[in-house]
Amino acid sequence: MVTINFAPKSRDGSILLQPNNSMSWRQNLLLLGLIVTVSLAIAVGFYLAGAKAILPFSMLEVIALSAGIYYCAWQRQRKELITFQEHQVTVQKGFYQPLSTHHYHRLWCQLVIHEAAHPWQTPSIHIRSHGKELELGSFLNRQDKLILLDHLKRLLNNTHIAQ
Repeated sequence: MVTINFAPKSRDGSILLQPNNSMSWRQNLLLLGLIVTVSLAIAVGFYLAGAKAILPFSMLEVIALSAGIYYCAWQRQRKELITFQEHQVTVQKGFYQPLSTHHYHRLWCQLVIHEAAHPWQTPSIHIRSHGKELELGSFLNRQDKLILLDHLKRLLNNTHIAQ
């Protein structure tokens, strides 16, 4: 998801990038609870029928599924904030708070686009200045990357398309 915050006719503002959140944390927990209930009910049924080896593997399945859902929900909290000021571009990356901050001089910033090898893949968008290069929005889908690319081309005058 791309959220653009610029004043009318201004080149100063910010762009917030974050993944699409198809399900909330509560919905994920409800889905997990449903799957756990069904899986453990079947495992307990087999356990009572005499197949005692099913229950530990069912528990391992529940633990692995819980870890996978938690990891996916945590990755959906990823955010990138690109702030444009008169002479500086700042990129902050993190989850709940900025974990890394990168500063670039706006005049020397170059937008580098690595075209996708396949039509279904998304192009890779990088910002480069003084030998430092940083990928932007690696988690975005194709439509959101094209929106980001359109706005960055308007804000940064120097664009380079790499193959």
